[in-house]
Amino acid sequence: MNGSLNNEEKSTAASNSASSELQSQFHPTLQQETTIADTTRQGILLAIIAMAAFSSGDAVVKHVAQTYPLPQLLWIRYLILSVLVIGMAVYREGPGGVVKIVRSNNLSLQIFRSIFLVGEAFLFTLSFKLLPIADVHSIVAVAPIFVTALSALWLKEKVGLRRWLAVLIGFAGVMIILRPGFEGFNELFLLPLLAAIAFAFYQILLRISSRYDDGQVSQFYTGIVPLVVVTFLVPFFWVQPDFYGWIALIAGGIFISLGHLFLIFAFQYATPSAVQPFNYTLLVWATLFGWLFYKELPDEWTITGALIVVASGLYTLYRERKRATRQS
Repeated sequence: MNGSLNNEEKSTAASNSASSELQSQFHPTLQQETTIADTTRQGILLAIIAMAAFSSGDAVVKHVAQTYPLPQLLWIRYLILSVLVIGMAVYREGPGGVVKIVRSNNLSLQIFRSIFLVGEAFLFTLSFKLLPIADVHSIVAVAPIFVTALSALWLKEKVGLRRWLAVLIGFAGVMIILRPGFEGFNELFLLPLLAAIAFAFYQILLRISSRYDDGQVSQFYTGIVPLVVVTFLVPFFWVQPDFYGWIALIAGGIFISLGHLFLIFAFQYATPSAVQPFNYTLLVWATLFGWLFYKELPDEWTITGALIVVASGLYTLYRERKRATRQS
């Protein structure tokens, strides 16, 4: 009898031990999932803040671009961005951090990519100068769809029928905004369309450069190479700012640089597939700031086209994420 009780006690103790062991293995998983969810939310919040900063910079740029030449605006922007990137490298790793971000495994690609960025930035800035902010971003929102098409044609990535349909639908959304051949057609809308195509090419070049260098190296060359290029142009276009002009020019550069900074932090907390859909909040901020500062509101055709572009872009991102999950 005592032997039977001892055996039952031993069995119960073993069962409890096994149960507690299972719980000790299970609870860390819950904690880990909770931690991932928390950091993802932080990354999404940072991405939304980054979009607000970008849109704030665009609103300031639209204002100062009426007075100051575009090379001058770009020079101040890239000067601030370069100082910010170098300052972050020093803060993280001391003077050796600068040496680290300067070393590229494919310097010619980094230089070409960054020079290409100057042309793309010129198109964007000119678009903001001449057109309502929300209209520009409604057209530029097609960029991720162009990236998908270029990924298939240039990088030979596999793009299925549904993603190609999303590309065509997104392009149809842009055609609704542009309305070529109709009374509401504005040939200036071709500027942000060209900017979106250039931005898509830039992102493809960025993908290729990521095979050779990490993000900090790419960020350094994103700032320093355009700064050097525009430095040769700016003496021919410089307009001496007054006190208010300096404040506005520096504020625009700081807002856009902060946008880059917050976006870098966002990708440290969350995966690109989790963050990218929230980049479309830029349209909301652009519409809000355009209405607050310039009394600009997009018409019904632009809103309809933008909704189609965003929907097709979100579907494209969803298919990208699903394909990446299958591959992993």
